[in-house]
Amino acid sequence: MQIGPYRIDPPVALAPMAGVTDKPFRQLCKKLGAGLAVSEMTTSDPRLWTTRKSLHRMDHAGEPDPVSVQIAGYDPAMLAQAARYNVDHGAQIIDINMGCPAKKVCNVYAGSALLQDEALVARICEATVRAVEVPVTLKIRTGWNRDNRNGVRIAQIAQDAGIAALTVHGRTRADLYNGEAEYDTIASIKAAVSIPVFANGDVDTPQRARAVLDCRTPLHRCTSPRHTHRASR
Repeated sequence: MQIGPYRIDPPVALAPMAGVTDKPFRQLCKKLGAGLAVSEMTTSDPRLWTTRKSLHRMDHAGEPDPVSVQIAGYDPAMLAQAARYNVDHGAQIIDINMGCPAKKVCNVYAGSALLQDEALVARICEATVRAVEVPVTLKIRTGWNRDNRNGVRIAQIAQDAGIAALTVHGRTRADLYNGEAEYDTIASIKAAVSIPVFANGDVDTPQRARAVLDCRTPLHRCTSPRHTHRASR
């Protein structure tokens, strides 16, 4: 898998999980073979960049390339500024969070709440891509709820805006972490775009990861430890 100038090999990645995928954990997963390890979600609000938590999450010293940093927010200009700030502090890939289902995130219209406003999704993606020279990726869910699965349209919007790769958690926001991941929906999303797609959700064994990688549909999979699955973005 190719994301900008970076070859992701093997095409298996560690999904960002707040409170779990800190730098030591990312370094361990890379050492054990992950092709990519994405940072914990960081805020796009510059007023919070100097807090102890933010400084800890923005520490990427000693991490192997490529360093992928996830940012979250709702304002295109603020997300663009956050992308530039993180690139200046070591990020080599910027990942935009539109997948988090947590109430405290969705209540401020960030995370997966953004999937309700396709025009805003476009503005955020375009502003962030224009702001930095590094590849920008996007994390989404299949939709806001089961009556509004707009993952295909969101993926096409993202590709048109210059997003370099997409991660799809195979559930809607309303599903949270319940039920089974919608692999068929992820396959439909992949078929609708030409950019790389990571499939996320329920990859809790090597056998399941292998099954997805062997799928005829060219899917790739983000992995997360089962016991911390609810912390996944």
